[in-house]
Amino acid sequence: MTLVENMSEPERRSWVTLIVDMLVFSVFLKKMLGWGGVENLSAGELIKLYIFIIIASIILHAIIASVFASRVKSSGYESDERDVEIERKGARNGFWVVCTAINVIVFMFLMENTWPGEYNPILGLSFLTPSHMFFVLMGTLFLADIVYRATMVQAYRRDIV
Repeated sequence: MTLVENMSEPERRSWVTLIVDMLVFSVFLKKMLGWGGVENLSAGELIKLYIFIIIASIILHAIIASVFASRVKSSGYESDERDVEIERKGARNGFWVVCTAINVIVFMFLMENTWPGEYNPILGLSFLTPSHMFFVLMGTLFLADIVYRATMVQAYRRDIV
């Protein structure tokens, strides 16, 4: 196992960002999921949750960026080709998660609208319900970002691109 002091600054930043993203995602899940599945929140509650998620993410990512910018400046670390390739690999994997999930969501939305009485939603998610659609779309964005950061962490841990 790699010790924190032996990690490069981009690897440390990847770890911290992954942990913070998972923390914000867990707050989102806690608010959205009840005992019987996705809660049917009002439009006002969804807007409040959406704004909270955006503001919390911006603030936390700004803090991470400023802390690591000052650390990199003081240490003199310069990113190399390996760092760039690892970042690209993470971004590519996150992009594929978004593309795949959006296509599934569009297909399921069309299925539910084509056969409204006959179609049985998967996992009880109705794409005609604003809370459910919000949950699926925001969950997709969180999942993509987590895959992006986890890919980077894994690439640094395995020391390959």
